[in-house]
Amino acid sequence: MFDIQQMVRKCILKRKEYIPGKPIEEVEREYGIPHIIKLDSNENPLGASPLAIEAMIREIKERSHLYPESLCYDLSRKLAVKFGLQSESIFIDNGADGVITMIGLTFLNPEDEVIFAEISFPAYDNIVAKMGAKSVKIPMRRDFTIDIDAMIKAIHQNTKLIFLCNPNNPTGLMTSKNEFEQLIAQTPENVLIISDEAYFEFADHEDYPDTLQYLKNHKNLIILRSFSKIMGLAGLRVGYAMAAPEIVKAMLKAREPFPVNRIAQAGALAALDDDAFIDKTKCLNQEGLHYFYDAFDAMGLTCYKSHTNFIMVDVGMDADFVFEELLKKGIIVRPLKAQGIKNGLRITIGLMEQNHRVIQALKEIFKGNIQNGKDK
Repeated sequence: MFDIQQMVRKCILKRKEYIPGKPIEEVEREYGIPHIIKLDSNENPLGASPLAIEAMIREIKERSHLYPESLCYDLSRKLAVKFGLQSESIFIDNGADGVITMIGLTFLNPEDEVIFAEISFPAYDNIVAKMGAKSVKIPMRRDFTIDIDAMIKAIHQNTKLIFLCNPNNPTGLMTSKNEFEQLIAQTPENVLIISDEAYFEFADHEDYPDTLQYLKNHKNLIILRSFSKIMGLAGLRVGYAMAAPEIVKAMLKAREPFPVNRIAQAGALAALDDDAFIDKTKCLNQEGLHYFYDAFDAMGLTCYKSHTNFIMVDVGMDADFVFEELLKKGIIVRPLKAQGIKNGLRITIGLMEQNHRVIQALKEIFKGNIQNGKDK
C-alpha cells in the first residue's frame, strides 16, 4: 500500500511549510483591489538596475538557447576583483537561499547543532530541519538585538554552524564590529560562522563590521551576500558567498550543475557597474526611513533604527489584525506575530508616495479601532 508518511524522510515530515509574502495577484483576486503596493519582501521599489535590464535583454536575444556557464566564471572573477579576493573564494548560487541550502548539504549531519538568533531569517531553521540537524535558537535581548555572548556560551562539541544575520532580518538591527570580533575570536576553528549580509549595502554605520578583513586569518568564516536587494534582482535569484577556497571547493561538490541561469548571470554582472542606481536606491531608502521614523514618533509608535531597506514597528495591537486591515486597503506588509513579535510589522521602504499611503492607512485603522471602542 502506498503510504507517503512511510516514504518521506522523517525530518521533512516534521518541517513547517515556509510561508512567503503574499503576491500582488493573490491580493487582487481576494479583495478585488487594483493598485496594490507590495512592501513585505524587501524588494527594491525602483525596480532593477537599468544596466542589468539592458544586459539581460541582450542575453535573451543572443544566447538564451545555450546552457549557462556552470561556475559563473565572469561574475566570480568580477566579484573577486571588487572585493580583493581570488576567484576560487567566490561561490555563486540560486539566490542567498540557494547558498544557504548548499552550506547545509555540504556540512550538516543529523547529530550537528546550528546556532542562530531566535528572531532571524527563517531559511536557517529550514535547512537545519531538512538535514535532520538541531537548531539552537538564542533568545533576543530585550531591545531585539542579537545576544552574541549567549551565542558563544551555546557553542559545544556538537556545534557545526553559527548563522549571524547582520543586519538582522526582520529587526533591521546590526551587530557591531566589537561584537563580531568577540564572536570570531571565541568560536573554535571547526565551527563555521556564516555572516549573512544580504543588506550590507544599506549598513553605512561606522560601527558595522567589514568582515572581508577577517577572511584571510579565519578560514571558518563564510560571508553571504545577495543581488536581490539593492541591485533590484530578486526575481533572478543570484546570491554569493565569499570564503576560503577549501570551503568553496567542498560546496561545489554539493551544488547543481547549472544553479544560476544565463540571464541572471548577465544581469548581475552588469549591475555591479551601476553605481548611479545603487546611490539612487540608498538615497531613496534613507529618505523613506527618516519619514517613517518621524511619522511613527508622531503616532506614538515604537520603531527601531534600521540598517536595511525595511523597518520594524510595534503597532500596539495584534499584528495579524493590522496586516489584514492593510490588505483591505491594498497594502501588503509582513506581520511578525508568527516569529514571536505579537505587535510587530516589517515594512519595506517604498517610493515616497507608497510610504505616505502606508502611514495614512495606519492612521485610518487606528482611528477606526478607537471609534469602535478598541484600545490601540
